[in-house]
Amino acid sequence: MITQDLIKYQQLTSIRHRQDGTPCSVQSNGLLTDIALTKCELNSFPQELMHHRSLRSLYLGQNPINELPQSISDLQALKELYIYGCKLKQLPASLCDLADLEILDLSHQALEFLPAKIGALKKLRVLYASNTVMTQLPKSIGDLAALEYLGCTDNSISHLPESFGNLQNLKELRLYGNGLHALPISFSGLSSLREAYLRDNALTKLPDNIKDLRQLEVLDLRNNKVSHLPEEIGGLKNLYQLDLRANPLEKLPSSMSNLKNLRKLDLRWTRLTKEPEWFETLRAQGTLIYL
Repeated sequence: MITQDLIKYQQLTSIRHRQDGTPCSVQSNGLLTDIALTKCELNSFPQELMHHRSLRSLYLGQNPINELPQSISDLQALKELYIYGCKLKQLPASLCDLADLEILDLSHQALEFLPAKIGALKKLRVLYASNTVMTQLPKSIGDLAALEYLGCTDNSISHLPESFGNLQNLKELRLYGNGLHALPISFSGLSSLREAYLRDNALTKLPDNIKDLRQLEVLDLRNNKVSHLPEEIGGLKNLYQLDLRANPLEKLPSSMSNLKNLRKLDLRWTRLTKEPEWFETLRAQGTLIYL
């Protein structure tokens, strides 16, 4: 357990070589630029860190820290912050003042919600917020203009704000293991989306404008309550993998025969009792169909 005010760090040439349980740092021009304190039995945020204003990355994961100071916004050079597996229930609003933050990991703790102004993190590219107790996402999440990856799995989120569709740079979305009943109409605005993992929710249908997701390659809908698919799904020209397992589907739209790039279609544990004739079109192009 670290109890002293001044932490003794093992000096590394790259923070990638960090060791759990050992305070590690990287130095440049006499200043600490990267600090790793993962699994160091920290009971509170070390105030000593506030002296290192040149910090670009900070690893505080898997410590029993239950509060972050408002002054964390003073670390203005910070680009990466990893505070997963701690005991945080709330986050200070000042976290959203870290204007250069690009990666934020908040997963695996009893976090109740994200800050209302999280959309102020205009450079944020990666957000991990899985395995928390969150029930909703703030409206401002749609303001994360640079966001490319969102991992928000195994929470209790029942709906997405309409602003969600504003995430036009989002490429990979992981929202499985929540309580989603529907996707907002704006969902089709995710114009860069390539992979959408939505399994283990309570979705009953897809938006008719799903075809507007022109870049979509992977759509995982396993274990939802989807009883029918919109005809427009045939417009997903780049779709490579479609997982529909364990949905109460009894038939499929014929437009799916237009999915020229589809290579895997999983229909196990659905209610489909008869193969459509157009399955042969898919098989002829190399699509593997699992029934």
